[in-house]
Amino acid sequence: MAKAAANLAWLDQAARELGSSAEYRKLGSTDMHVGLAIGEQAYLVRFEAFGVSSINAISNSDLRDADFVIRMNVKEWIAYLKKRKKGAGPTLMSLDLDEGVIDAPNPLKKLKFERYNLSLQAFVDHGASLAA
Repeated sequence: MAKAAANLAWLDQAARELGSSAEYRKLGSTDMHVGLAIGEQAYLVRFEAFGVSSINAISNSDLRDADFVIRMNVKEWIAYLKKRKKGAGPTLMSLDLDEGVIDAPNPLKKLKFERYNLSLQAFVDHGASLAA
């Protein structure tokens, strides 16, 4: 039986749309490399200035290049996006406190998540509206 894959096709569209959003720009400038490890899939999303500069499918071993990594299995990811679309799910910050979904190689890199969490959450929430 084939394993289910997370729907991450929205990444590019969310990056394009948020890059031109005045509301997103109001959240401030960012500088972070976010790893997404969803089931067997891995992506590196580079946030620079007021948008996303690149999104690359990578191997799990390349996640070492990320400042921090969001780790969920496919079922958890899909459920999270559906809840966020409905406005009922916790923020990534809250989810990390409860479930430990953010991995960082050191405390300084973890601070990047805390510093830029509003921009990251806006990106994920916009993606939830596109994916779910």
